[in-house]
Amino acid sequence: MQKLLTIIIPTYNMQDYLGRCLDSLIVSDDMMQSLEVLVINDGSKDRSSQIAYSYQDRFPNTFRVIDKENGNYGSCVNRGLKEATGKYIKVLDADDWFGTANFISFLEELESMDMDMVITDFNQVDNDGTVVKTFRFKLPYNSPFLFQEIKDAEYYGLHSITYKTQLLREMNYRQTEGISYTDTEWVFYPQTRVQKAIYLPLNVYHYVIGREGQTMDPQVLLKSAGHYTELIRNMIEFSDNLSEFDARQIGACRLEAQIKHLSCGVYKICLIKQNRQLFDESLLSAFDNLLKNKRPIMYQEIGKLRLNSYLPLSYVRFWRLLGIRFPVDAFREIYRRIRYGKA
Repeated sequence: MQKLLTIIIPTYNMQDYLGRCLDSLIVSDDMMQSLEVLVINDGSKDRSSQIAYSYQDRFPNTFRVIDKENGNYGSCVNRGLKEATGKYIKVLDADDWFGTANFISFLEELESMDMDMVITDFNQVDNDGTVVKTFRFKLPYNSPFLFQEIKDAEYYGLHSITYKTQLLREMNYRQTEGISYTDTEWVFYPQTRVQKAIYLPLNVYHYVIGREGQTMDPQVLLKSAGHYTELIRNMIEFSDNLSEFDARQIGACRLEAQIKHLSCGVYKICLIKQNRQLFDESLLSAFDNLLKNKRPIMYQEIGKLRLNSYLPLSYVRFWRLLGIRFPVDAFREIYRRIRYGKA
């Protein structure tokens, strides 16, 4: 019998978090029969594999552990997609978890639908589970729609997306291996094939932010900024090769909005979040020139990015003109003086 939903859990040295993640997927016996959880152990050196096998022993019809050599995030998703038997497929990071009650409602909804993509809400939380921010989308809800007709430029992240497995296989979807942040590909490329979609206002995914060592840790981001730029280059090339007809069909404006969203992140990483640390100036300059040549309008818009609404100084323009990073501490003092009338 085909499973209803496959959940891929890429796992590398997650012994402190994996149990919480897998516990959130334990539902009623009937639902467990329709659920497939693939824990892809990416050569972990801690107890991640043993923890995962303990769930496989308890629920052998639901949990399956796949041990493999280390190949980074994309290789885990690729392996999971190859092994998946569910009608639908979703990725859950091992340090994150699902809100079990909403996850149950989500499974109940999936049973009665046939969609290319399902969009749900999610929370950003700290490691203790305190909600930092809730993401809800401005979409028609509980009613199917044609995805290419949606003009909204919101960025639908990995945490909000579930795909029909067949859609990914028909397009021979494969994630880049050996680099980080390839979850952006999971969002970007399959959307070009999505036709029927539905938005369910269920807050299913709890996405941990602020954990030391995670890929969104500022220290890790700085070291891996080149991964981001490589992915964006590939997206620009893909977008440029779309025919005019294809661009209309898939809503190219939405793809461009995603490229801009990711590009802004590169500048923030290098110029603001890491202002006290060294970064590869030539990498950022090359990326800046790429946008200037390939996306001149986007290049100009990004040049207007401000530190905040009270201090209308563009950190990107500042760097382009002077060739130095944005002195955040100095301008925070200016902001403080303006804000509190001490200037």
